[in-house]
Amino acid sequence: MSELQSDLIEVNARIVYWGVEGAGKTTNLHAVYAKLRPDHRGELRELPTRLDPSISYEILPIELGDIAGVRTQIQIVSLPGAPEQAPTRKQLIDQVDGVVLVIDSQRERIDENLASFDELRGALHAYGRSLEDLPLVIQYNKRDLADPFALEELHRKLDLSGVSVFEAVATEGTGVLQTLSTISKKVIRSLRSNAQPMPMRPRPQQPEPPMQPVPSPIEAGLLGEEKHDDLEGISATVRQAEALLDVPWDRVSEELAPPSDSPSVNEMSIVSVGEASRASERAVRVPLVLGDLDGRTTSVLLTIQIDAIDETTGD
Repeated sequence: MSELQSDLIEVNARIVYWGVEGAGKTTNLHAVYAKLRPDHRGELRELPTRLDPSISYEILPIELGDIAGVRTQIQIVSLPGAPEQAPTRKQLIDQVDGVVLVIDSQRERIDENLASFDELRGALHAYGRSLEDLPLVIQYNKRDLADPFALEELHRKLDLSGVSVFEAVATEGTGVLQTLSTISKKVIRSLRSNAQPMPMRPRPQQPEPPMQPVPSPIEAGLLGEEKHDDLEGISATVRQAEALLDVPWDRVSEELAPPSDSPSVNEMSIVSVGEASRASERAVRVPLVLGDLDGRTTSVLLTIQIDAIDETTGD
């Protein structure tokens, strides 16, 4: 469970990657490690477990920086997946703040994935916790090796409506940061809703001229590289998390549109609304974060301008 230290104004959260042996949990951690600058990530370590020192797990600390004046850190942990290591997994699932369920998408592993999911429910229940009350993201890994019909069958059997789902090829880094950014967002929001009110950053009394965008903490920590869809996803999500912590809760709206046969604007909702800024004497800008039913987010900048109507022409 996260540590909320009011005197130090610090949050430490723990996210575990759960799944069958060989599903790609450790590969996810290594891919994340490769994309973060050294000053924004700690050491990727392999640690022995208390129950059996011959069994190890990997852990990677990540520094998100200050979010609304609160130093925010997360630890992502890859749990061992062999069937005989169930006691170790149960020990490590204690005091967790969020879970990434990593699924091996190959058809021949459907039953193993379902058994792993049932084990996760049981392990949480042993600590008096429910999967429905815990931030959860599903990652269908090895999507390049999967039969699409098998994937649909597995998703139907998991029966997890409303849970964010991502397809991934962790060996190539595809979908890795999207998964991490979404579970991080969910954990931050969960911590805020369960914690005592945190002090808000003071707002300027008078409108200020618009400033150039400043990279978010984790955006600044990413290694310089070519444009990558995953980088867009993690940057947008962290900006969303910052907005959620920056504005009063009653100014945040989130709706889910009913599913349709094909994606449309009707499936988009406003996830968060940022602070309006003055663009000119007749215009304001409002940053918005939009989300879809799959948990993907997009940042947009809404500009509202006052224009006079020409009454002589009737326009």
